Amino acid sequence: MQPPCDPVAAVTHPDPYPYYATLLQRPFDRDEPLGLWVAASAEAATAVLASPACRVRPPAEPVPPPLLGGAVGELFGRWVRMTDGDAQARAKRAVAAALDIPAETVMAEARRWSVALAPDRAGLDAFLFALPMHVVGALLGFAPDRLSEVAGRMRDVVAAITPGATAEAIGRGHEATAGMVDMTEALLRSSTGGLAQRLRDAAEREGGVDPAAVTANAVGFLFQAHDAGAGLLGNTVVALGTRPELRRAVAADRGLLPGLVQEVLRCDPPAQNTRRFVAEDTVIAGRPLRAGDAVLVVIAAANRDPALNPDPDRFDPARPDRRLLTFGHGRHACPGDAIAAAIAVAGLDALLDRLPDWPERPAGYRPSPNVRVPRFA
Repeated sequence: MQPPCDPVAAVTHPDPYPYYATLLQRPFDRDEPLGLWVAASAEAATAVLASPACRVRPPAEPVPPPLLGGAVGELFGRWVRMTDGDAQARAKRAVAAALDIPAETVMAEARRWSVALAPDRAGLDAFLFALPMHVVGALLGFAPDRLSEVAGRMRDVVAAITPGATAEAIGRGHEATAGMVDMTEALLRSSTGGLAQRLRDAAEREGGVDPAAVTANAVGFLFQAHDAGAGLLGNTVVALGTRPELRRAVAADRGLLPGLVQEVLRCDPPAQNTRRFVAEDTVIAGRPLRAGDAVLVVIAAANRDPALNPDPDRFDPARPDRRLLTFGHGRHACPGDAIAAAIAVAGLDALLDRLPDWPERPAGYRPSPNVRVPRFA
């Protein structure tokens, strides 16, 4: 099997991990064909993610140009995931407070929708995306009969933001986004007591958070869960498909599922990389960077850095002192890790009951420059 040609192509390669190991030999280096710095080691990755000189968007381009002038661009420009500065910090604190949901509440919704949506083998691909949308949508407070609509709209929103999206896809995304904003604003005016209103209340306590940012980030919970949730669940299906003995052990003892999901988050994470953009001249991990430089932080390589996890290529659901950068580091670390893991645990639990004909390996991976989502059909 030919190795991937670069760390972007590695995301959808059948087995990118030997290639990622070679990146660790050049922990923070320049990839001239890509025009990017590549931070592969745990030390370099955490230094970049923590640097105040590194932003999540180019300073002169806060919103991707194809999205400007429409509802998707307005939404994108208000997400805490895609912004920096004081306003982002206030909104991020509100987001983190809202996501501090009792574990039993999250697991109850995750189990409910895992059982309701659990597919046969032919429906596995759709299930990967449907489950996180239904669970997060239910947590937000949407009525059960609106969740399929929420999932469909978010599919179009995500497709519009995908790099290289066609004008037609972006147009559908603008329409879907406008619909999601209307639905979410109505939810915020209601009295469901869900995650959307937790965010509204947390923003009011924080102060200085634009109401439009509250709406945008409530929708943003769904956006964050769409591809990443599908990737986590799908990559865990792959982990069990390639390890029949482990699958039999987990089927017999479902208490092994949380450790299994955490090891997949480390060993085959859905978000394989993320980008940062240098806003001012700086030195990071001994490398001089200039304003305008871009950095690709290869999370999937850093998670397997021996400095972070001893014997990193060994897949061990019972691994002690597991460390990972899958949910980021620093001011943009994702506070939704517990929710993501709960959805995957519940989904796997349902699939183990429903899929006696477990897929041994995926048919391939969905095209993406950063998120690893297997296809089984």
